[in-house]
Amino acid sequence: MQAMTRVFALFGLFWLTAVLGQEPLGSIRTIRDLDAKRREESLQVRLDSVVTYYHPGWGVLFVHDGTDGICVGVSEDKRPQTPFQPGMRLLVEGRVGPGEFLPVVLPGMMQVAGHHELPAFQTVNAEQLFSPSMDARPVEVEAIVKGTWFGEDSLVVELEVEGKLIRTILPQTEPLRQLPWQLVEQQVRVRGVAGTHFNDQRQMSGRLLFVQSLESFTLVEELKPLGPVPLVRVDELLRVDSPLRQRVRVRGVTTHVEEGRGLYLRGEGGSMFVQTAQSMTVQIGDEVEAEGYPIVTPFRPSLSAVNVKKNGSAVMPQPAEFHPAQTRHSREQCELVSLTADLLEVNRDRTGMHLVCRAEGQTFEAMLGLPLRPDEELMPGMKLRLTGICEFITDRPLVIPRNATGFRLIPRRAEDIHVLARAPWWTEKRARWLLGALLLLAAAVGVWAVTLQFMVNKQKNVIRQQAQQQATMEERQRIAQDLHDTLEQELVGVNMLLDDTARRLSGGESPALQPLDLARRLLRRAREDSRSTIRELRSVALEKRGLPAAIEELLRPLATAAGAAFVVAVNGTPVRLAGTLETNLLRLTQEAVANAAKHSGAKKIEVTLDYDEESIRLSIRDDGSGFEPTAMTALTGHFGLSGMRERAEKVAGRLRIHTSPGKGTEIEVYVPRLEFPTPVEA
Repeated sequence: MQAMTRVFALFGLFWLTAVLGQEPLGSIRTIRDLDAKRREESLQVRLDSVVTYYHPGWGVLFVHDGTDGICVGVSEDKRPQTPFQPGMRLLVEGRVGPGEFLPVVLPGMMQVAGHHELPAFQTVNAEQLFSPSMDARPVEVEAIVKGTWFGEDSLVVELEVEGKLIRTILPQTEPLRQLPWQLVEQQVRVRGVAGTHFNDQRQMSGRLLFVQSLESFTLVEELKPLGPVPLVRVDELLRVDSPLRQRVRVRGVTTHVEEGRGLYLRGEGGSMFVQTAQSMTVQIGDEVEAEGYPIVTPFRPSLSAVNVKKNGSAVMPQPAEFHPAQTRHSREQCELVSLTADLLEVNRDRTGMHLVCRAEGQTFEAMLGLPLRPDEELMPGMKLRLTGICEFITDRPLVIPRNATGFRLIPRRAEDIHVLARAPWWTEKRARWLLGALLLLAAAVGVWAVTLQFMVNKQKNVIRQQAQQQATMEERQRIAQDLHDTLEQELVGVNMLLDDTARRLSGGESPALQPLDLARRLLRRAREDSRSTIRELRSVALEKRGLPAAIEELLRPLATAAGAAFVVAVNGTPVRLAGTLETNLLRLTQEAVANAAKHSGAKKIEVTLDYDEESIRLSIRDDGSGFEPTAMTALTGHFGLSGMRERAEKVAGRLRIHTSPGKGTEIEVYVPRLEFPTPVEA
């Protein structure tokens, strides 16, 4: 069933490529030669190849088709239950991925089609091996084994090739049938696939070898000790008189064990690290003897061991007191030390817990590996008593202990982290929160103060304008009272004299009668104007309630007295207009309503105010008798229309009269919208 599924998938891929008109790439060398733009086009691939390396834990697969080698990225869902083995013939269908160094193949289907002879492994020297173009190609190199250790489902064998150090990666899924630590310092020939360390700009930053198993190591020269292996002190390794590649023994008490990597021991003359992949039953406090070859490591030599054996138990070594502010000494490298520090930060990742601490002004890191966990939750601000292995670090070119610019601590177990004092409640984080809250509060107070000041200023302006309006109204009331008591009374007296004169002349046909009659009409017009001016000065309704309300309050009685229904309609949002504009519109409306009530015999008078963004429209419509506009002039004694036009012109308005005899009258006024400078609610 699975084979049928693969056949159908292969058929579907063939059909898709035929439909798209794209011939799949069938040569690895063609894929490697693609330029950067073509790598991004997801070109189809069909390869008939042979497996040269496969790491089942990482999904790293290298294949070769007889022209060149390439990496195939096997996602977790496509990894077979039975791992691929070198020499398997593999049919690969998929597409090209840009990769991070060379292009890669992203498989859609992989099918094992038997076995095939492995390609030739090119014998290379160090210079050829480190050529960037060697990536993914099978190579053979002669080297000296310098050390072995385990990590991340892999056995790591460190090689020295003509003085250059590289690492080989071997999948570690089954128990080893050979002892890799027995290869230390042996000269071997290694077959593998060249791998590359690279950065995010496709640049090579290192070389490594992917080797399938220890069977790929061939012993060229076995280095045997000349006579008995000497027992040396820790501080006697790699001195001036030490022979090259001398096999030695060191003895000491175990201070820390890193399974799969090695152990730290305190011996005569100091402490050191013993590197070995050997499975050990050694525990902290055991006395051990390690046999192997000294290797150069920063600050103090280490030992690449071929054998580690337990001699017995010893007294648990006591940690040495460490003072970070003092000058570094070689005896402190790899030593079990203890110090008091302040915890600054706690970081966690897949490797364990990283504690950033400070002691005597020096910042350092303490690494507690998985699955170890401290006895209580660690919080920044705590004071800790730390115990662990000290390792120096430096960024200076001359790597000697006194030039060490820092150190790191490796706690051995959870008990090596002891809390002396818990973090105070008042922490830097809480201080930042409080400071932030105070800043927000200060900003809010500032905004409130500015807003309050704005509101106070606004209210002051309103009060000032109200006071000015009140004073204006009082002054207008006083002027109206004076006009009523003086001018109006004098006009009344003149009118009485003219009426008396007209009565005395009425008996004859004197030429003075016509001018006298005209003078009487003009006097009545003056009296009406004076009354209108007095009413304008006393228009409290207009001041307090606005134009629509003033029209309703002042003119409804006039229309009702004439027996006409009175309607006021407002369209749009009413606003307070400039004082002169409102006054003239009110008096113009008053004149029009008075004319309709007195002369037209109207049954209904309708006043409409339309407010829009740019202008005000005033309409006074009645259903009365109407008139002929051309016949109504001041010479005929009709002063109302001319007065309305004058009022409209005062406020830059346009007055239109729509009327004819028997069809009613509509007086329409358009004026620009000039708002009152104070708020409506004032």
